[in-house]
Amino acid sequence: MSALRERLDILFSTNTISPNAMKICQATIEKFIDEGNEKKYRKLVTHLAMAITRIERGEELNAPPEHIMKEIRQSPHFSQAYTNVTWIETQMGQKLPEEEREFLIMHFVNASHL
Repeated sequence: MSALRERLDILFSTNTISPNAMKICQATIEKFIDEGNEKKYRKLVTHLAMAITRIERGEELNAPPEHIMKEIRQSPHFSQAYTNVTWIETQMGQKLPEEEREFLIMHFVNASHL
């Protein structure tokens, strides 16, 4: 998991992500990612860090295209991905905007297929 943590350290040291984003990402890594599957979760962890920072900074949010989300919702991994994102929200102490929820669900589903 050193590669994911190194990536977060770089983003944090350049003020690209917030301290809270760093904390939530570290908890997410500990909860969901093992040494052997770290590579599958790079996009998810990076997106999560940037999403939390965008929300905190009041930046504009965009949702993934609906045709992609329609496919994601049909995945057998959708339910677990939804549960994982709900867990992240409990760590944050707030609900994510729908746009970011959808992206994170998409990343969890994609990681399950890799």
